[in-house]
Amino acid sequence: MTAREGRDAVVGFVKDSSTKLDITGWWSRGTAYAAPCENDPDNSSQYTYDYWAPRGQDPVGDAQRIAKYWESLGMKVRTTGKESKTPTVYGTGGPVLRADFDTQAAEESYRMGAIAPCSPGDYSVFNKEDDDARNRGEVLPGDDVMVPESKIGEKFDEHLRLAKKKTTTAP
Repeated sequence: MTAREGRDAVVGFVKDSSTKLDITGWWSRGTAYAAPCENDPDNSSQYTYDYWAPRGQDPVGDAQRIAKYWESLGMKVRTTGKESKTPTVYGTGGPVLRADFDTQAAEESYRMGAIAPCSPGDYSVFNKEDDDARNRGEVLPGDDVMVPESKIGEKFDEHLRLAKKKTTTAP
């Protein structure tokens, strides 16, 4: 897999996984970006991508749905925090190197992320090429739902408002 194929794979994987939940308002607080691989930082890179949404009404059920879906993709899955009612699902293998789904992320949010397998190439070159493409007006995979850093606080405030609304209107 090339680095660009890895980028496209993690973005597609995260977005596709999010559709398995009855949650609206998914967004990214950044672009898919390349980072050095832990086992070969001088010669290989891997892309990472994260997605956020307001926390759902059933974090345990949502975690179970994600775990079942990831298992169907051939991933090895484990879940922690079941007893706290806000589990985190971890997956390895399948279409990505590893992934996680956190039902207790910042500001009453869900966070889902994935990391691509390592690919040959320098991460800084990939990031510069991606930035150059964006500067030319190209929309790269995952850019379509990115919230600018200056608006992140507003997005989390929206999550808190939605969570409070759910709490006050719950039966």
